[in-house]
Amino acid sequence: MAGEARLGARRLAGLASRLARALDVPVLTIRLVDPTGRWLDLKAAVGLSKRMRARLRRIPLESLVGNEAVRRGRRIVRAGNPDGRLPPWPRSLLRRYGAGAFVPIRSDTKVLGVLGVGFRESTRPAAAQLRFLDALGRQLGTAIHVVGAGESRRETRSETRFLRRIAAALSANLELPAILDMVTSAAQRLTRSRGGLVMLLNRDGTEFEIASTSRLEEGGSDIRGFRFPVEGSLSGIAVRTGRAVRCRDATTDRRALLRALQQTANVRGLLIVPLRGDSGVIGTLNVSSSRPRVFSDHDRRTLMQLGDHASIAIRNARLFEDVLGHRQLLRQLYSQQYSVLESERKRIAHELHDEMGPTLSAILINLQLLKERGMDTALDAKVVETESLLTGIIEKIRELAYGLRPPMLEHLGLAESMKWLIETYFSGGRLVVDYRVSGSPVRLDSDLALALYRIAQEALTNVVKHARAAHVKVHLHLAPTSVRLEVRDDGCGFDATRLGAERRVGLGLASMRERMDHLRGRLELRSRPGKGSQLVVTCPVEAVDARAAG
Repeated sequence: MAGEARLGARRLAGLASRLARALDVPVLTIRLVDPTGRWLDLKAAVGLSKRMRARLRRIPLESLVGNEAVRRGRRIVRAGNPDGRLPPWPRSLLRRYGAGAFVPIRSDTKVLGVLGVGFRESTRPAAAQLRFLDALGRQLGTAIHVVGAGESRRETRSETRFLRRIAAALSANLELPAILDMVTSAAQRLTRSRGGLVMLLNRDGTEFEIASTSRLEEGGSDIRGFRFPVEGSLSGIAVRTGRAVRCRDATTDRRALLRALQQTANVRGLLIVPLRGDSGVIGTLNVSSSRPRVFSDHDRRTLMQLGDHASIAIRNARLFEDVLGHRQLLRQLYSQQYSVLESERKRIAHELHDEMGPTLSAILINLQLLKERGMDTALDAKVVETESLLTGIIEKIRELAYGLRPPMLEHLGLAESMKWLIETYFSGGRLVVDYRVSGSPVRLDSDLALALYRIAQEALTNVVKHARAAHVKVHLHLAPTSVRLEVRDDGCGFDATRLGAERRVGLGLASMRERMDHLRGRLELRSRPGKGSQLVVTCPVEAVDARAAG
């Protein structure tokens, strides 16, 4: 009882001594109802030996004294020959002292305990004495209630602050295991329980799975992951009714289907609250004690509040897991698509360079041989014209092949390949490209090198098509643990925060963002109207060779 705990055993003993002296009585006891509501516990006594105190430490509430004084709120007075219905301890006191009274210790709302007094005379106490004892019982009950209420308010404020902190922590976390562990620990603390657990329903609502435990596995096996049917279990009642379920002793409760599990985990007292989601109950939050215990209404309300916060956090974590799952699937699909695309580019580049190229070169040689043999002037002019066209076609095919799959990327590395790309495709016109390489040379993984090459290619193409820029800077920085690519132009720019802004700079760039995600890298696009654009790519590096191949 909060008030009794706040007053303390020493203060209650001192109060009993003062009351005994004031009343001039040889025996005085103060008993309070225990938290389970089943016993009257001796909290202070005057005139009893240590042996007697030990014997009389606890009496059942079902006794005559408890039934009359506590449950009915009546004063009990006995004088002369002791009543045979009395328990042994008041009978022995009456034989020794002759008269006794048992007065309810009551507050405005309920009876909290019993004040027992043994008188020296064997005659019935005077009415004035009894009225005074009644007043003492009310005064003592009021004091305990007031102190208890103050303590309760302080505990409530403390619990409210703790719940707020837990709610904030839950809302900031999207990892389901961490959320569940946080909830079970908080439930255990708020209800002062030995252990707690969270059980989640499967998709069809027929089975529970123990998803998180707190201290239940001490001294035994870990029961996380254990599955059992909803039907016939105490938690199933909470799911079916949507209400809290209390159980004084799960090992004897007929509603408890898995008594063997309760005994294995040393679970006796139980409080179970449903975890309610948008579409119904998703599981239960349970706390337990290792001894029989009746959890209070305050425990129930507090655990329900925590359960509501937990339900929201669990729902958000599951949604996040779904999003991650879909994102992972998209990454896998993109990776497959990217691999197929690069393979096809490689095949086409091979056919253009290694098959069509030699064939066209052979035709060109034949034309040159015809020209050397000498022909009429008109035919000779046509041969020269055809030779010129064929030379142009061969150069164009070589450019296309290199654009599809630059062969120097594997042999010379990223830095030199980007230099060739800029000089071949983006120099010589009105756009001035400033290319710079810094850092320590390192050979990159082929997938990473190809991805960075494609991003640079796409970014420069977008500058030419959309930016209306006069100058662009390309900076490649290589380090043993990371690589950074920056493409900055002085063009017209755009609002990069607007929805669909990436479409302005090409769908290829959006796909490259996915490629960077797959490689654990990051791609950022910054731009403002009239201020140009900046593309920054950073990615961790797993070096495959320390040669200066970029």
